[in-house]
Amino acid sequence: MDLHDLARRMTAAALAAVDPERLAREELARQGERFGAAVAIGKAAAALARGARERLGPSARRLLIRPHNTPGLLDPAWEQWTGGHPLPDRRSVEAGERLEGWLSEIPATPLLALVSGGGSACLEAPAAGLSLEDLIATQQALLASGLPIQKVNAVRKHLSRIKGGGALRAMGERLPRILLLLLSDVPGDDPEAIASGPFSADPTTFAEALAAVERLKVPDAVRRHLESGARREIPETLKTEGGRVETVLLGSVRTALAAAVETAMREGFDAVEGDLEGEAADAARDLVARGRVLADVLGGSGVALALGGETTVTLVGPAGSGGRNQELALAAARALAGSPDELVFTLATDGEDGPTRSAGALVDGGTWEAVRRAGIDPEAALVRHDSRTALAAVPGALLETGPTGTNVGDLAVYLRVPLGVR
Repeated sequence: MDLHDLARRMTAAALAAVDPERLAREELARQGERFGAAVAIGKAAAALARGARERLGPSARRLLIRPHNTPGLLDPAWEQWTGGHPLPDRRSVEAGERLEGWLSEIPATPLLALVSGGGSACLEAPAAGLSLEDLIATQQALLASGLPIQKVNAVRKHLSRIKGGGALRAMGERLPRILLLLLSDVPGDDPEAIASGPFSADPTTFAEALAAVERLKVPDAVRRHLESGARREIPETLKTEGGRVETVLLGSVRTALAAAVETAMREGFDAVEGDLEGEAADAARDLVARGRVLADVLGGSGVALALGGETTVTLVGPAGSGGRNQELALAAARALAGSPDELVFTLATDGEDGPTRSAGALVDGGTWEAVRRAGIDPEAALVRHDSRTALAAVPGALLETGPTGTNVGDLAVYLRVPLGVR
């Protein structure tokens, strides 16, 4: 039984299940409506736009905004802009300004909005009194904080004109209907959290955003802005959509998990799904421990424990190279050390784990010692968050998919072969 081969087939199945082009095309065929304007935002913008092709008239206005390093769209009918990720940049602000202008220009026609994760950074419009530099410094602090994505987004939405329903607010009451198709990369799949909810009402408040940054080092201008909002001196983010928006969730990490689990079950494995959360290293220990308990309960059959969601990595001081999925994998390798029958693999479904070009990693009972034999102390690598350096020293450990064109969060999977099978 080759667990590495099974892991790769589960990865392929998971990514195929959340193909944005197919998901958008199938949903729009069910809707049966045609649109006079469409906007696509985020890491999956190009694929979502391709899926919408048949439901846009020849004169439909089309705008696409995506991170710089994601696949573009070879279609001149779409006006295309790119911005930074995971940090906003000057072009992110230009894209935000263009979206505001574009929304004021389009005719009073039904609007198709295609939104996926990654839109928070590549699309930006700083609130009055804030600069791009203020937003970059705040995002850097948030990324290093280990805060859950819900709190991160609460802050980002209250520093932006576009987020937290800002795009919807910019349109006023001109458009009769908006169909919002979402590809979720956030736990819980809340519409207001995906790309920080440009077309969705926002339940979070300035007070919550201020509490989230209480212990973080953020610019004084940001803190003053949030304090003013908490005192109700600044209007809150949008709190109602006015009945104009129909929201449809196209897919999420649950969609990817189901496909991965089905692949394992076809090989005779007993499979269980669950949520992935918490600090990456802690999540690794929990994943392996739960997988082993499950194997004991099932009495020696093959086991697949598949978790989906998003972990965090809290950085204190200088850090090495890696992302949360690679850190989880390296910590799992420590727990698996010496075992011949177990494997853990991790996957960032967009193909990029943190600031790296790897999607995750595959580790087994020999990985920890293989890192050591390569001249790297794996324990020290974990401490300094240098998981990529450690895993890159082991041939085949890093999972390389390239940019996938989709984005639904992360998977972490524990596999154990049936008792007596090698």
